[in-house]
Amino acid sequence: MRGQARTWGVPTTCTIFCRHGIWYASITVKCEPVRETARGSIGVDLGCKDAVSFSDGAKAAKPAFIAIADKAVKQASKRLRRKRAPNRNQRVKGSRRWLAERRRVSKLQRKVTRQREDWIHKLTSDIVSRNSLVAGEQLSVKNMTRKAKKGKRKKQKAGLNRSILSVGFGIIGQFLDYKAAEAGGFYVESPTRQLKPTQRCAKCWELTPKTLADRVHVCSNTESQHTEDRDTSAARVNLIWATGREPASRRRSDSSTDCGSMRQLAEKKRAKRLAQR
Repeated sequence: MRGQARTWGVPTTCTIFCRHGIWYASITVKCEPVRETARGSIGVDLGCKDAVSFSDGAKAAKPAFIAIADKAVKQASKRLRRKRAPNRNQRVKGSRRWLAERRRVSKLQRKVTRQREDWIHKLTSDIVSRNSLVAGEQLSVKNMTRKAKKGKRKKQKAGLNRSILSVGFGIIGQFLDYKAAEAGGFYVESPTRQLKPTQRCAKCWELTPKTLADRVHVCSNTESQHTEDRDTSAARVNLIWATGREPASRRRSDSSTDCGSMRQLAEKKRAKRLAQR
């Protein structure tokens, strides 16, 4: 083995397997992992522009290796499509060049997967080491990355899905959950559909309709006049909900139908189209 385990114990199983021509050994150890943490609390919001936004205003940028790897995989996949692929129905075997190019694509994909997991491990460990309470939001990555229906925005939706998967929306919450448990802290997720952190104001708790193009939160409440970065505001809403500090008169989260946010959003788009004409 290379390196040293953070928490060692009694080895129980060792599974040896081969994946893409490379041999791996997975060792299971019976132990009680313990982490260090502080007394802080923070809210997080995941995004495609900035990978993670925090309630204190800090941001974790999307790693540069993701864009580099995406470009390399795209070029290798283009070369792969030009080779003779196997076809079982027609009893055609893949050419040697196709097999060699397929191994190159797999190697690039494995590399970016390891880089992503390493970056997420370091990021989540740093968050847990400074905060005993981490507030996120419930995300259904499977629903968020569904294919678009036939239409003009099919390519745009495919690009959005690629950005969501490249950041690792599905595993950041899982890593925060088990690492916070090891440190004796808490990781809670707010009900996204009922709370609507992206549309809700962290100051007055009012809902303001937004599109994906709106990157700044401008509260629709004339008394509040609260303006803040969209992702930072959503992270603050998650933290306020987790700590139970939301306004008493707004404890019951309004749905989009009750507050009329979808109707307001439609009127906003209609007014914008009329102004352009």
